[in-house]
Amino acid sequence: MRFEQTRDALLHVERFHRLAEQLYAELPAQTEGRVVMLLDYLRRHEAKQADNLRGAIGDLPPRVLNGWFKYSHDQDILAPLDKARLQPPKNFDEAFDLAFRLDEKLLVFYQEMIEQSPSAEAREIFVNLLGQEMKEKQKLMRGALGLLDL
Repeated sequence: MRFEQTRDALLHVERFHRLAEQLYAELPAQTEGRVVMLLDYLRRHEAKQADNLRGAIGDLPPRVLNGWFKYSHDQDILAPLDKARLQPPKNFDEAFDLAFRLDEKLLVFYQEMIEQSPSAEAREIFVNLLGQEMKEKQKLMRGALGLLDL
């Protein structure tokens, strides 16, 4: 049985955002047109999410960050990033689907962290992150639809 602190879970999510940012930066060389614009939007989005999360971690009290989860998460949120490197999206729909799947993976992770949170304060952090990610997913969908109109 592995144990994981709240800090570890948050840093894992930050790593997810950084790796997604890197992935989206690498993919445009293999695509064209609106796909490049979508990937650039996604890259900036992931960088902003990672920066925001890093700032939030710095603002949290150590007693919350040092809280131990009884069980570590079972979801490997980084696996879809590796798969996308091996099978990069070839068109707009595939790039959008990739972003959607990555968001879904993160939402499932947050839900699992909410259920396993060691304290009410840690639970609140993940509830807030879940809510923010749901809003970001809606923004992504609106932004992608806007790119389709170009």
